[in-house]
Amino acid sequence: MQVGIHGDGVHIAPLNPWLHICYAVTGVNSFGDAVNPGQQLTRAEALRLFTRNNSWFLKMEDKIGSIEVGKLADLVVLDRDYFTVPDVDIRKIRAVMTVVDGKVVHG
Repeated sequence: MQVGIHGDGVHIAPLNPWLHICYAVTGVNSFGDAVNPGQQLTRAEALRLFTRNNSWFLKMEDKIGSIEVGKLADLVVLDRDYFTVPDVDIRKIRAVMTVVDGKVVHG
């Protein structure tokens, strides 16, 4: 079975993916309410669902989703460590550099 996560709001306007990831990890919505207690994902699971797993749905798993030889060199450098920041700071993570197809496009 294939699973992935994304926010469909991006079809309307750019959306910060860290808000969705923070919700998946903490179970706390934008109003500060806990939703479905005990059903949160680990940080590693959430990151994998938003990246590598979604490449399958796009039929691009041979090109994107993980850093491997032969795949597009798309990646971000973050301003803080996703795996160690307090839960409440996940939503504050920002990219300081973005690389698309091997070229720096931000930062």
